[in-house]
Amino acid sequence: MIVRRLIAGLLSAGLGTGALGATALASGPRPRAARPAELVQLPTMGSRALARADSADEADPTAPSTAPVASLPSPEIAARARAVFDANRVGKIDRSQYTEQMNGRIDDKSLAAAAVQLGSLGDVKSFNQVRKITQGNRTLYVFRIDFVNGGTIEQAIGWDSAGKVAFLQFAPAR
Repeated sequence: MIVRRLIAGLLSAGLGTGALGATALASGPRPRAARPAELVQLPTMGSRALARADSADEADPTAPSTAPVASLPSPEIAARARAVFDANRVGKIDRSQYTEQMNGRIDDKSLAAAAVQLGSLGDVKSFNQVRKITQGNRTLYVFRIDFVNGGTIEQAIGWDSAGKVAFLQFAPAR
């Protein structure tokens, strides 16, 4: 649907016809063949995402929309994520709870800097799961952390099959 709109836009602007249009369309960059190391295998979900994108343009505007049903957050996951947040906030993490790869990425200097930044945000007002992202066998949980002083950040966290922290990121809230 989007490609059809782009082509229609080019044709209606007069770029798709004549020598100028042929030059404009033919002079675009040519994609090179992807190398096997550059290919990322995404989980198989069928074509629902593409079908949903196409049908959104053709949907009846008077039809009521239904909100997607989100998975319920697990209290255990939330407690584990909060414990990781609190440990990083004070700068004293239990390195045995992190994978070897994560331990290699977190040095004492960056841990101290993260503790200062997280500590400067003030007291936590709320700590709620807002997203669960699954790709293949990896699952990341995203928590929105609201602070009493009005600041908000998001913590993305994932654990490996042994229960060790395999991914951790603090970022501004979307």
